[in-house]
Amino acid sequence: MKQGLADTTPLSGWLEQARERSLARDEYLLRAGEQHHFLCFIDSGLLRLFYVSPEGKERNKAFYTGDHLVGPVSAAISDGPAPFSIQALEASDVLLLPYQPFVDASATHPAVAQLNIRLLSGAFVRNEQREAMLLTCNAEQRYRWLLAQEPELLQRLPQHHIASYLGVDAVSLSRLKRKLRAQGEYGE
Repeated sequence: MKQGLADTTPLSGWLEQARERSLARDEYLLRAGEQHHFLCFIDSGLLRLFYVSPEGKERNKAFYTGDHLVGPVSAAISDGPAPFSIQALEASDVLLLPYQPFVDASATHPAVAQLNIRLLSGAFVRNEQREAMLLTCNAEQRYRWLLAQEPELLQRLPQHHIASYLGVDAVSLSRLKRKLRAQGEYGE
């Protein structure tokens, strides 16, 4: 769990507060509206982060696999409730780490502050790239983006989750995949 930090001594107090948790498939780690401020290091499995519209429709925000660090950071920063839910789509083993002690360590240890910056920058870049894809690309381009950026998701996710992630309905995604297979481009 070093995540690029050569000396974990400044994090020892924080790491001592970590707790391991195993999640069953479909189990929630966090539900939107809850106020739990943590970072979650994924040791194994697959987690999805998603929003629910006022009409009850789920919209997938992101999917994360092993060796990723995720959590409701905006809620922790603003001391508010989580804006999205986190659910295990596969049996998953995670390490939960409280957010505030990490921030406190960042204030007193430059190496931890640099780690914090790297983690936040990585999340920002990933979110910005996905936002640009959703706002500027058509359905076929979004699907091609997924093939290029996160191809492992196509093997691990049900069709309806992929469709939601790409901002299309499942029928449109099936049509698109059929079209690309007919053209000999993708043989999934």
